Amino acid sequence: MALSAICQHLLTIFFSSNLFFHPTRTVTKVHKYTKEKHVSSSAINIMLMFRSLPRYSSISTRLIHSVRRQENLGKKKVIVLGAGWGGFQFVRYLNRIGTLEFRCIIEPVRTLSNLHYYQAHCDEIDSQKHQIHCRDFFNNSKEFTLDYDYLVCCHGAKSNTFHVPGVEQHAFFLKQLSDARAIRNRLMELFERASNRFISDEERKALTTFVIVGGGPTSIEFSGELHDFIVEDVAKWFPDVKTHVIVVESTDHILGTFDSKLTDYAMNILKSRSEITLKTNTHVKRVGENEVLLSNGEIIPCGITVWSTGLSPNELTSTLPFSKEKRSGRVYTNDYLQVLQDGQIPVNNIFALGDCATPVNRAIPATAQAAVQQAKYLAKRFNQKEFYSKNSNEISNENYAAFNFNNLGMLAYLGGYGGLADLKQTKRAGFLSWLLWRSVYMTRLVSFKNRLLVAMFWFKSFVFGRDISRF
Repeated sequence: MALSAICQHLLTIFFSSNLFFHPTRTVTKVHKYTKEKHVSSSAINIMLMFRSLPRYSSISTRLIHSVRRQENLGKKKVIVLGAGWGGFQFVRYLNRIGTLEFRCIIEPVRTLSNLHYYQAHCDEIDSQKHQIHCRDFFNNSKEFTLDYDYLVCCHGAKSNTFHVPGVEQHAFFLKQLSDARAIRNRLMELFERASNRFISDEERKALTTFVIVGGGPTSIEFSGELHDFIVEDVAKWFPDVKTHVIVVESTDHILGTFDSKLTDYAMNILKSRSEITLKTNTHVKRVGENEVLLSNGEIIPCGITVWSTGLSPNELTSTLPFSKEKRSGRVYTNDYLQVLQDGQIPVNNIFALGDCATPVNRAIPATAQAAVQQAKYLAKRFNQKEFYSKNSNEISNENYAAFNFNNLGMLAYLGGYGGLADLKQTKRAGFLSWLLWRSVYMTRLVSFKNRLLVAMFWFKSFVFGRDISRF
């Protein structure tokens, strides 16, 4: 799992606990935004709208939080688009949280009180009328509109396919919880099929060849977790199955954001493993149902292709009428996280953070660390009196500090109880880095209950091995 200081995107199948932890798409929150610090449960509500689309959908899952307005109490209606690190942490630091995560750390959203929940698509933002236009998830012909006083855009991004033919149809992404479940079930299916006595050696070799496209932290951590699973569990339960993992990277090195010495260390670790082949300076030209065509003309028969090559704007971001960065398509904001339009003109009541946005004056990485810092900054500002006592056009930035991103460093797991720690204070590799990585993972869980459950699953996996059932 890749962490940028406190935590980068937790985007990997966590075989050691048989779960995929990705808070970016799996949390809901309830927030009461009023003049009083403590109010009754009937004072005001936030509404969350969660859209869960199929794996091949081009529009990201969204949560939309809304507060009913009561004019006599000076309440404001706040809508938050997105359930990622940014949206999650923003509402968390305003009030309390409920979580919705895979397997042992899941809590149904309906258990939250004071909640209006809608599963819907958000298709358009009308900044002139202060409205968002939505479609019902179960019936696309049903449309509705929500008004807002403040809008916070944290709707994230989608995986970047670089328009490579076949990726959308045949590759698995490391982005959504549904991807994690699909990858896990596909791998177990491949192991079962490969152990069948009626297939040829050639078919068996193709079924147990796994291609991972991308050399970033997410891909490398996934290859590390997959290596552990193969060595510690597959070898025991499927002794006749021999697996081969191929990592494809278009540049001459992996983990480009890490220190060069740590990058060299990671490459040497991968090359030393008999189950893994690292192909650098190579890119994918086409992805088929059971094969991958590389730029050197090589065709690799494979059972699964996992694609993790960065981010691109989703459809909602692409249609927004705001200023955007040309290369990444992310929405430009000022130093106070207000979106910009017509060049440098800020929109007072629309804010953006996380993967879908970046300040115009300096680039901020699309990581969980950055999104959390932005969310805390914005939540602190929303807790100020002027945000509920004034109209949005009266809000001023003069007496408020600009957002300043503090890059604390990065962590990554390589498998085999080894990791990388690229921090301000030190740069380390090995077992101690793995311990730090695990410790940070635990601190990012929402509640003590979740930490306890994950620790129990880690212990269970260590003692009894990983679960190989399909569900």
